[in-house]
Amino acid sequence: MYRRLADTSHSFSCQDFSGRRSSRYAVVIFLPPELDSIVAPLRERFDPDYGVISSHVTIVFPFESTKSLDDVSLIVRDEIDRIRSLEIELSSIGDFYPSFPVICWRVKDNVTLTTAHRRLYARLDLPLPHKQYSPHVTVAREISHHRVMLVKEKIVSYLPDEKFRVRAVDLVSPVADHNWVSVRTFPLAAG
Repeated sequence: MYRRLADTSHSFSCQDFSGRRSSRYAVVIFLPPELDSIVAPLRERFDPDYGVISSHVTIVFPFESTKSLDDVSLIVRDEIDRIRSLEIELSSIGDFYPSFPVICWRVKDNVTLTTAHRRLYARLDLPLPHKQYSPHVTVAREISHHRVMLVKEKIVSYLPDEKFRVRAVDLVSPVADHNWVSVRTFPLAAG
């Protein structure tokens, strides 16, 4: 893991700083291609994070951890293995104004998803970020307050009620150029 310097005339100590280093992760469900094709043109136009991560439903929002990738993966895998089957129903447009400048495609109440959200936060030793978990697919963000209704009117006709069976859950992390990529994929048993 650590390389020693070839020149041993200097007295360098190889200290293990891994205990102090943290990595950034999130746990998400990527939309299947046929649903991503519906929302991608809207995200491209209205979401500055369009090129940073593909369309998804977040289970665990971005967090810092000093745990190794393998340790975080084991926790996520253990919780995802508890899920036998998961179907997501997308319906209606929503927003989080005035708290957050986000317009979204809402996920209907889903006990399995909410339970996974809570259990993963507990197992990862993370505080819950919101009083109520509101799973969604972000469609637009950073829209000014006076443009929210205008943008929602442009988006609403493109977001039909849809369902999809979740095949896998992904642990994602940002790479050097800040794009978030899957570092581990956890297939669902019945996916």
